[in-house]
Parts: sequence; C-alpha cells; structure tokens
Amino acid sequence: MDRKFRSKSIAFKLTIAFVVSMVLQSVLLVSFMVAGGVMEQAEANQYRIFAEKVKGRRNNLENQMKNVWTNFSHHTDNISRYFDSPDGMEYQGQPDRILEALAPEVLAALYDTKTTGAFLILPDEGETDGSLAALYFRNNNPDRNSSQNENLYMLIGPWNVAEKMKIATTANWNFRLEVNEENRDFFRKPWDAAVENGRSKWLGYWNPPFQVNEGDEDVITYSVPLFGQDGRVRAVFGVEISVSYLYRFLPASELQTGDSYGYVMGYRSGQEDMEAAVTYGALQKQLVGRNDRLGLELKDKENSIYSLLNSGRTGQEDGRIAACVNQMGMYYHNTPFEGEEWYLVGLMEEPVLLQFPRRIGQILGYSLVLSLAAGLIIAVFTSQWFARHAKLIELSELPVGAFELSGRSSKVLMTSQIPRLLRLTKEQERLFSRDKDEFIGYLKGLVPYSDGGPGVVKMDTGEGSRWIKITCKTAAHSVRCVVEDVTDEILETKALKVERDRDGLTGVGNRLAYEHMLQHKRSHPEEIPGSGFLMCDLNDLKGVNDRFGHDKGDEYIRRSAGIIREAFPGAPLFRIGGDEFVVQLDGMGQEQVTRGIQAMEAEVKAYSAGNVFPAGIAAGYAFFDSCKDVSLESTLARADSYMYRKKRKMKP
Repeated sequence: MDRKFRSKSIAFKLTIAFVVSMVLQSVLLVSFMVAGGVMEQAEANQYRIFAEKVKGRRNNLENQMKNVWTNFSHHTDNISRYFDSPDGMEYQGQPDRILEALAPEVLAALYDTKTTGAFLILPDEGETDGSLAALYFRNNNPDRNSSQNENLYMLIGPWNVAEKMKIATTANWNFRLEVNEENRDFFRKPWDAAVENGRSKWLGYWNPPFQVNEGDEDVITYSVPLFGQDGRVRAVFGVEISVSYLYRFLPASELQTGDSYGYVMGYRSGQEDMEAAVTYGALQKQLVGRNDRLGLELKDKENSIYSLLNSGRTGQEDGRIAACVNQMGMYYHNTPFEGEEWYLVGLMEEPVLLQFPRRIGQILGYSLVLSLAAGLIIAVFTSQWFARHAKLIELSELPVGAFELSGRSSKVLMTSQIPRLLRLTKEQERLFSRDKDEFIGYLKGLVPYSDGGPGVVKMDTGEGSRWIKITCKTAAHSVRCVVEDVTDEILETKALKVERDRDGLTGVGNRLAYEHMLQHKRSHPEEIPGSGFLMCDLNDLKGVNDRFGHDKGDEYIRRSAGIIREAFPGAPLFRIGGDEFVVQLDGMGQEQVTRGIQAMEAEVKAYSAGNVFPAGIAAGYAFFDSCKDVSLESTLARADSYMYRKKRKMKP
C-alpha cells in the first residue's frame, strides 16, 4: 500500500513538474525551447550531409593525385637506369645530351599520367641551386593525346629538343630552369630529403601552387629524386597539375548551385595556420586570396565544420560562410614531409546550408499552441512511465554508472554505482564529489588498457584485476561520462586470443601469432632495431613419420619444441610449419644466443642417443642490421639462409 502511494505521489509530482515546466517555457518563448532540439538535430544532419560530400570529393581527388597522376614508377626506373648505362656514362657532364636522350621518356610519362606537365631537372656538378639544366613539357589538354604533339609546349629545355620533337615553345620559354625563392622548393626539397635520408620510396614532395617561370600560370607539382646504382642522387623528376585543370575535379555546383563558393585547397606547414593554396573564381577570391591565412572558428567538431571568419570581406548583411575542412593523406607518417599537411575545404553560405532547419523552425513556431497542448497530455503519460522505470533502475544492479563534469562548477555529479566501479573509498567519494580537479587527477592516474579499445582501463584490486570502460561526450559546458564494467568481455576476448594463437600440438605460438608479431613490428618501426630471429628446422621429420608413424613424429615435434624453449627461456617461440620453429631474440646478445644454441644441441644429442632415430635441429639466426636489411623480411631471409647452410652440413 505504501509503495503504491509513493508511486502515485512520484507520478503526481512529476506531472506537476512537467506542467509547470511547459507553462514556464511558453512564457519564456517556449517555441524556441521546443524547437531547440529539433533545430540542433536538423543542423547536425545538414552538417553531416555537407561533410559527406566534401569527404567523398576529398577521397576522389586524393585517389586521382596519389594513384593516377603520380603513377610513373616505370618511367623513373627507366630514367634511373639510363644514368648507369653506357650512353649515360658517356654523356656525364653534358646535361643537354642527357636531356635530349631522355626527352621521349619524359614525354611518355606526361601522356601516361594524364597530367598537365612533366619535368626532369639535372643539377650541375656540385650544384643544387641557381640556373639548372632541365626539361619541362606542358600539355594544355591532358584528356586528349596526339601523336603530332600539337597540344604540347616546352616551357624549359634545350632548343634542339623542341626542334627535334616538333614541340612548340611557350612565350616565356627558358633554356635552363632559373631557380628563385618562389619556385625552388619543387626541386630543392626532394633533393635535400634524398641527400639526408638516402634511397627511399617516400621522398615524393607535393609543392603548393607556384609559377615555374615568371608570368606563368599557377601549378602544383609532385617531384621525386632519382638515384643511380651507387646510391647518389642524379636528378629530380616529376609532374605538374595546373590549378585551372585541377578545378575540373572540384565541381562547385555539387555543394551549392548558382553563385557557389565551392572548394578551396588549404596548406599548412608545421604549427603555422592553414593558408589558402588553391582558390578559384571571383567569389572565392572575395573571401581569401592565395597564401592568405584561413580564419576558422569551430562549429561542429564531429563533422569538422567551421565558420570562415574571412567572410567579412563580402560586405553582405548575412555573409557567413560555412567551411568543412578535410585533411588529405598526401604523406605517410615518419616520412620527411609528414609535417606539411594538405586540406580540402568545402565552402557554403550558412543561410543556404541551414535553410531546411530554419524552415522547420518556422513550422514549429506556427504550431506553438498545438505543441503546448500535446505536451501537457504527453507529460501525464511520460511521468507515469518514468516513475515505473525509475524504480526498476533503482532496484537493478547493472554494472553501469555515470558522472558529469561541469565547466561552471567544481562539483562532480555521479550516480551511486560510480564509487563501486572505480573502487573509491568513502573519503575519496566525499573529496571527489566536491573537487572536480582531484577527481580528474584520479582518472588520469588510471592505467589504460590498449588491447581493450578506447577508454578501457585496468584496475588491480585484492580480488583480482577488473577492466572498466569510460565513455565521455562533451557538451557545450560539461562532460558527461558513462562507466561500465567490461571485465567479462575482456576475459572472454583474452581467452579467445590465447586459444587462437596457440599451436595445439606443442603449446607454443602458431603461425597466426607469428604473423601478428611481425605485423606489430611493421606498424611500430621504432621496435625493429634490436630485433632478432632464430630459425629452427627438424631433421628428417618426414622420414620419422614414414618409418615409425605419425605418433613418433608428433613426439619428435613436441620434444624439439621443449628443447628449444628450455634453451631460450622466456623468449617467444612460434611453430610456423610442420617442422619449422622461430624464436624471437629481441634484447638478447650474440653470446647469449650462442649459449642457447649450444644448450639446444646438447639436449638434442641426448634425446637422439636414447631414441630409435637420429634426431637433429638445424638452427640459424640473424639480428636486424640497418646496413644489410631494408626490412624485417631481409633479416628473416638471412636467418633462414644460415639455418639451411647448417642443415646441409648436418646431412650425412
């Protein structure tokens, strides 16, 4: 009876609260409060649609730039081989003869990549600056190839090349490349990177728009250094994409019809502010000119939507411009130019972008009276539903809690489950509820568990280890977080992983675990130095299986795995084939490895002496050597070669 009364009391109080709230909202422009959530969601949907269009265009452009326009490795290989050919050696010191010989290859690269230009630059002996021997072809219509070369012009190069190939020269043609402050980077940066880093396939450089010759059109270039067999840099080769041609791939109309602002390409080096690298059309240039800094104010972090502060130049009463910023993956991490970032920025007028949400606001305003009446009716039923479900939540013991951090208060709001989930003492609970900074400090001190995914931490207690997941969402002035106990899920995942990665016969790691180890090292290049591997192969396992049966063969495999494990205690051991094992030697020294091999050979000899067949394990090892190995595969190949060399010696 008492419970029933309390339930009705709660429902009544909640109903009154809802009614009073609705009345107050109506007095205080209830239309704004009711429409607020709908408008916010509608705006979020428009931002998402806008962001998806820009992202799709970015992916399209990125694919074109990285997979089509720069697909000239065949030509770079041919040019590199030429420098070491008899003709190339004979013409050394005669750049004009070299350029004349390589002109057909440069021209073929221009046609194959469907770009607006291709170039080859030869540094003078001992020089990397100033006036340089170069060959620079330009194609005004990359979508149309002609055997007569009527679309081609030679911007830079020896006159005899243009005459021989029947290619016209431009009005500002130069015999050599005159390097200045504006055009030097497209040659200098890949050259310097090659000198500093040596031969590598990650030295390609995208140069922001510039003019090759004074008075020329703006172009973007991609250039790579070319190496001879001796490892010296011989030349710089690359292609250009004119800014006017680039905008064929950036149709402004897909964002906004009519007087559209379309797309801008941005560029940032290091910690500098983003600047406009590519602008097109009068409307864009009203906002930002090339090399102008982009003034951006964040509006929607999830969709990377900003307000363009430069829009004040328009002089319009409502001239706000929305900008969706998407970073382009032009360079890989840990490469010379990773600090130089390219962006595709989509621009739309905010009134056009948000016209649908604003129309919704008008409709909501017209239906204010009906909304208020419906709200009163819904309040009654909602309060009753909430009262019932609130009791269920209260009675449940779900391992879930929540807390809120407000930017306007030092207090922490938390549910009753938080102290239990985070293993807080009574003193800590009282302190943290009053002092937000102390609570934040406690959270930062929790140990992240990377294998569990984002937000998962490990907590060691007297009862054992527990894993807790903290998921947070940032609002305007607060941070709301949900805390869950995910111990069961983590333990189940760990058990599945152990079973997945274990060899059923020997109990050591299987081939899948071996591949995971190699993949981890490849994704963490800093761990590769110091890596070492011992390759082991059982002698005549097939003969043992044929003569004595597979049970004896399995015994041979199990005992060999035990011998290897005892010789290298604590070292990861993998069975990668029927009779093949790999020991990971990270952190070991040559002397330690030698002792391990000797111990292994002694145990195998003892095992063989008491057996019906001669057992044997051939072993070979190698450590990563930057002078010998370009990758882990090279180290493994050397270890495998040493092992087979030992195996041949062991055969009678």
